[in-house]
Amino acid sequence: MRVLLVNTRHFRGGGDSTYTFNLADLLRSKGHEVAFFAMQDPRNLPDPNADLFVSYIDFRELNRNRGLGAGLQVLERVVYSTEARSKFSQMLDRFRPDIVHLQSIHAHITPSVIFEAKKYHLPVVWTLHDYKMICPNSTFRIDTTGEICEACGKSSYYQPILKRCKKGSLLASATASVEAYVHALTRVRESVDVFLPPSVFLKDKLLDRGFSPTRVCHLPLVLPTEMFHADELIGDYILFLGRLEPVKGVHVLLEAARLAPEVKLILAGQLAQSLASDMSYLPTNTQYVGMKSGEELAQLLRHAKAVVVPSLWYENQPFSILEAFASGKPVIASDLGGMTELVIPQQRGLLVPPGDAEALAKAMRWMVANPGKAKEMGQTAQRYVINQHGPELHYERLMDVYSKVSGKVTPDV
Repeated sequence: MRVLLVNTRHFRGGGDSTYTFNLADLLRSKGHEVAFFAMQDPRNLPDPNADLFVSYIDFRELNRNRGLGAGLQVLERVVYSTEARSKFSQMLDRFRPDIVHLQSIHAHITPSVIFEAKKYHLPVVWTLHDYKMICPNSTFRIDTTGEICEACGKSSYYQPILKRCKKGSLLASATASVEAYVHALTRVRESVDVFLPPSVFLKDKLLDRGFSPTRVCHLPLVLPTEMFHADELIGDYILFLGRLEPVKGVHVLLEAARLAPEVKLILAGQLAQSLASDMSYLPTNTQYVGMKSGEELAQLLRHAKAVVVPSLWYENQPFSILEAFASGKPVIASDLGGMTELVIPQQRGLLVPPGDAEALAKAMRWMVANPGKAKEMGQTAQRYVINQHGPELHYERLMDVYSKVSGKVTPDV
């Protein structure tokens, strides 16, 4: 089978691209042909079809150059990219896929490519990495206040304009509303054969908002076998890994570290500009080690006592938790969204109320004070992730979806 994977980023920089590359490796190992369609970016990995990738756009730069021209360019790229559809048509002619598998495409590639795929009578499946299909701001959150918000419901997409939920900006919020209404009117939802939410939480949100049960199939994310470490190294620190930004609860975590000075905390990941100044005033028990990947990240994980994920939004199925489990580490996470499906209290980690620094500090202290129980929870977490997120089960489930929407027989494993 020839599978075309579509994702904005063609470099390792987030859960969507991590899953896309993991999936490509898995499909190729089973004898399938795989190609990518993405956005051009200087950080991209080399690709033979890069000449057909949609052109790069920097929305931050365009927003600085306020004006009608910039505004129209943003609107065209966010809502319906004619350039993406044209280049995608060329990609379909070149690769001739049997199936199109979408990942994160909003704002840069846009759902315009779905209509081109349907013009070619190709089945389309879509792994959802956020809530954009049911929340114009994609996070169920008001950016300026951090408040969880589900005001849009099934179709009240004017709410972002009233609440200015996106970046506190009327223009950005109005653009998100227009985008949602255009996609509803053009029946994007009905043009996708199957949506693949990684978490049951997201699946339930889709069904609550009128998605057809026949078009929604829960499919957890996959981890490659080499990520499962059999050793039992136990370090002396709690580890945060991921993008350091307010929505990830970094401020809450730093306050918790101040409340628990006996707990050593290491922060690893890309630093958002909005938090740059905070790194100059870290608690004495906290160390920021920068962006880590590959073997460096693996070593950080293997020597940690536990991983902390204090997010303040409805995380879908964060790779940081799955990676921690794969290394046999328990997780302290916020009692919110898809995180509650992964972190079962006293079995695979601990859950704390989101935004509660005192509760988070207490949980971190508990992990340090109970190394035997922490090790046991880490082992339980590792067994879970091997059984539910391993490549063989993921491949079996995905092939069932592919065969149903395409009618094609998959290669023999």
